[in-house]
Amino acid sequence: ENVVAFLRTCGVDFGRSPLEVMGRLWADLVAANEVVNLTRITSEAGFWVLHVADSVAVGQALPALLGEPLAVADVGCGAGLPLLPLAWASPALRLTGFESRGRKAAFVAAEAEALGLANATVVARRAREASRLEAHAGRYDVVLARAVGPAGKLVRECRGLLKPEPGAVLVHYKTPQAIEAERPLAEREAAKHGFAVQPSDVFDLPDGGGPRQFLLMRRLGSGGCVVNRLTTSW
Repeated sequence: ENVVAFLRTCGVDFGRSPLEVMGRLWADLVAANEVVNLTRITSEAGFWVLHVADSVAVGQALPALLGEPLAVADVGCGAGLPLLPLAWASPALRLTGFESRGRKAAFVAAEAEALGLANATVVARRAREASRLEAHAGRYDVVLARAVGPAGKLVRECRGLLKPEPGAVLVHYKTPQAIEAERPLAEREAAKHGFAVQPSDVFDLPDGGGPRQFLLMRRLGSGGCVVNRLTTSW
């Protein structure tokens, strides 16, 4: 009940995104986890809070993700998180996950098809490699990074995926403590590459899931101006 209420605050419309789809994802994760190490979450309650709610929580920091037809990349998507929950929550999005580990990429691709999430695809490559390919270089409005490394390093490796227009944004899923620790380096690296750094508000995941915060790194316009092409909660 608390998770459902939280998902609504993130912009989920259950008329178009029935909960049963994510229930199927949980069942498939449990089954596949016997063969491939996909998740350390061992309870269904933990899945709903730490996978589904956490994935979709980005809608609070970047509301455009839950309604606009944006091109979005999920870097290091692992078992399909946040890729699959976001594809479920926002059918207008066009999502591409990058996952270099072949067995995980294969699971995500099969799961997107099984769940009817035609707006989600997966590429079995590292984001840095993909950013040099014509099919992916400069193609994305938003790049998401969840649990895949420090923000300062990722802006170097992932910026090539973003569209060159001002306002394209790299979004890091973090805790407030991680942002406090990483922000100085992230700001230095962002400045080198023409990005502005801004943390989102801090909020709590439901059912004791802990605090969550996002670090947004937005491509600057001419003269160093921040152009908010995508609406945010800043």
